[in-house]
Amino acid sequence: MTTRDNEVPSGRRTRRRTLARTGMALVALCSLATGCGFWNETMGVVWDTPADRKAEPRGIGAWLSGDTLVRSRFDAVTGYDAATGKRSWEYVPPGLSAVCHATADTARSVLVLVRDGDGASSPAKDTSCTTAVGIDMKSGRELWQAALSKPEQLRFQESSVSAGGGVAVLLQKEELRAVDVRTGKPRWKAALPKDCVPGRTAAGERQVAALLACGGDHNPWDEKIAEDAELHTAAFDPATGALRWSVPLGGRHAIGYNASAVFVSADPVVVAASESGDSDQGAYFSFGGDGRPNPPVDFSGPYGEITFHDRLMAAADDRRLYVMPAPRTKRSRATRRHLTAFDLATGAPVWGGTPDDDRLDGDSGYRLLLQDGKLTVLTSHRGDPYRVRVLDTATGEQRDIRDLPDDIDSVDKIFAYQGRLIVARYDAYATGSRPFTAYENR
Repeated sequence: MTTRDNEVPSGRRTRRRTLARTGMALVALCSLATGCGFWNETMGVVWDTPADRKAEPRGIGAWLSGDTLVRSRFDAVTGYDAATGKRSWEYVPPGLSAVCHATADTARSVLVLVRDGDGASSPAKDTSCTTAVGIDMKSGRELWQAALSKPEQLRFQESSVSAGGGVAVLLQKEELRAVDVRTGKPRWKAALPKDCVPGRTAAGERQVAALLACGGDHNPWDEKIAEDAELHTAAFDPATGALRWSVPLGGRHAIGYNASAVFVSADPVVVAASESGDSDQGAYFSFGGDGRPNPPVDFSGPYGEITFHDRLMAAADDRRLYVMPAPRTKRSRATRRHLTAFDLATGAPVWGGTPDDDRLDGDSGYRLLLQDGKLTVLTSHRGDPYRVRVLDTATGEQRDIRDLPDDIDSVDKIFAYQGRLIVARYDAYATGSRPFTAYENR
């Protein structure tokens, strides 16, 4: 039989069809299995900032504002061009002053840092952590300064400076006062509920949230906060400081003011709080626009456990809370964090609510970014390179997955910028930390 150049004998055609179907089945199976990273494309490095000078275990944070990346250490704040990674400015506190805390209104390109007066790290000194400074994130220029009160209750009032919605909210003489975030000019004094002392705050575009220590009868030392004061959550108008609502944080189950409590979000208001002290028992508490409490999301449930140190590996939008609990397992000693979405209105899981509903394909969640209806999750798996997974917030379905190069080092925060992934490092304990690295699909 004569065969044309573009024809294949029937036996060969059968074998090729079988091989093709087998290959397609293997690809499909691998896409559902754990550890098939070799099928993923590896992102390439666009730019990398130079290795930092000797790192200290006192990193503060990192932010992206427009085209500028900013990182704060205890001894300096530095700005970088997000497109090129080149350093554009550096702000060094005067004398021996040290940066104690920093926050940012990224929409208005202002960083607000808190520094001490002489570089001492001990908050017991009168000069410690009592000066707020506004910094232009585009130029590094100092915009204003304002005096802060020395915290009476270090734990409850620690880092009680926040920025957002055009204001910086400062703790001054047991009152919450707001200044214009760009000019430093006074804007308002918050209308605090009676018998309440302010603590941590979180400023958003639509409201300013605050934790308050309220009430209590046991005060043998005549302190400003009674020993049995309860933790409340309040929301204020960002334009006037008027009180919108104030409710006990734990509802009928009172939580003491000295419990560990931090804001996950200002708008909607979401607070991660222990039942008492630094207890691993606790929940995420969220509130509607009128202050009505939603059912809490416990730190422990069928979905797994959220440890004390993982509580801020979370994000929230108007409808849902996204967290990374570690399912209980007897098969491995290694902690592996899943990704779970909870409905704020009901407190129930929407997806990822059981160990079998694993949206990270066996990987462990490491860092999380919520932006534009997408969740970007940095994951790892048993020594393999880090992976970048993009999931749909509504369904939890995976849209994309990429590998990162082997030498990524530790990562403290991730950003999305013009189709690129930028990783930030600021809390390193080793030398040679690179502040930022940008990656893109190749």
